[in-house]
Amino acid sequence: MKIKIKVIRNGKEEFLYTNLFSWTEWERLMNRRLGDGVQPGVSDWCCWAWTLLCLKGEKLPDTWQKWVAENPDMDIIPVVDETNPNPTDAATDGN
Repeated sequence: MKIKIKVIRNGKEEFLYTNLFSWTEWERLMNRRLGDGVQPGVSDWCCWAWTLLCLKGEKLPDTWQKWVAENPDMDIIPVVDETNPNPTDAATDGN
């Protein structure tokens, strides 16, 4: 599963997409599991964004919490997937 995350820092937008590594790191760092039934919140989005930016090679603080503390004015927002989950509807006119 991939989640699209929009990160806005210093007036610049950047889009990140979770991957298997970011999910496993999130489970380890947050002591959570995908199937635990709890909806992801802001701390989860921050953890994923920090992990993905570290993977891209950005020099960031040692933890996502320190990164957020040092950048309190940034925005991290999950982006709704607007992809049609059933693309064949277009071919059948929805019937």
